[in-house]
Amino acid sequence: MPERKPLRIVHTSDVHLGAYSGSGDGKWGARRELMEQTFERVIELANDTNADALLIAGDFFDNDRVPDETVVFAAETIRKFRGQTFLIPGNHDPMDPGSIYWRHDMEAIAKRLTIVRDHKGELVEPEGLDLVLWGRAYLDTDWHFKPLDGLPERIDSRWHIAMGHGHFVREGGEMHRSLLIKDSEIAAAAGHWDYMAFGHWEPHADVSTGGVTAIYSGAPMPLSDANRKAGLAAVVDFDESGVRWTMQRVDPRPPESIVVP
Repeated sequence: MPERKPLRIVHTSDVHLGAYSGSGDGKWGARRELMEQTFERVIELANDTNADALLIAGDFFDNDRVPDETVVFAAETIRKFRGQTFLIPGNHDPMDPGSIYWRHDMEAIAKRLTIVRDHKGELVEPEGLDLVLWGRAYLDTDWHFKPLDGLPERIDSRWHIAMGHGHFVREGGEMHRSLLIKDSEIAAAAGHWDYMAFGHWEPHADVSTGGVTAIYSGAPMPLSDANRKAGLAAVVDFDESGVRWTMQRVDPRPPESIVVP
């Protein structure tokens, strides 16, 4: 296999920008501002670690009705990242016609942003990186959406990363869940996909299966402080020794100051 250049990514998801926008000021307004500040810290982390790419694995926005200024803030904040950003829609910010990603041209503001728009699945081959990305755009109209359905095989020796927004279930588990990601699907990707960047769960989780590294980054700032395994972002390194990841705290609050409701 030809030598490939090392790669570093930062992986986040479930940012939920614009949450509580209709709740006025007070504690909900403060929470909304804190969520924005925390996403800014994700960008700082990506720059400080000299990451090549930032992956946002769905639910970047809390809903399709967030104010225009929230979308502008999001795009302008992404623009501050010196590398390339890749985003897939989630169930809170789907890609249905007329939805937020069609009404706003975020890529015109953040020139190094790529939004995955194809519902059937889309391969992205970023210029300047030994990287192939794949993801599917969620549609609200697809009641049987499967995030990894149609995942192709490896196409060459570059690093291969699949992005998915859904609910991981092991064999014999809750197979009735929506947006299902089965452990057998992850295991089947062994030898083809080097890393799977998942979103949909606010807590961080390692669901690696069958030799495939698969991670839920968790939310950088959860909607509720009951999610104690949130407040993090993943820094992932790819080199000749394989794939390694660490979780970095981006929640600016001292852990001891967080009161669980």
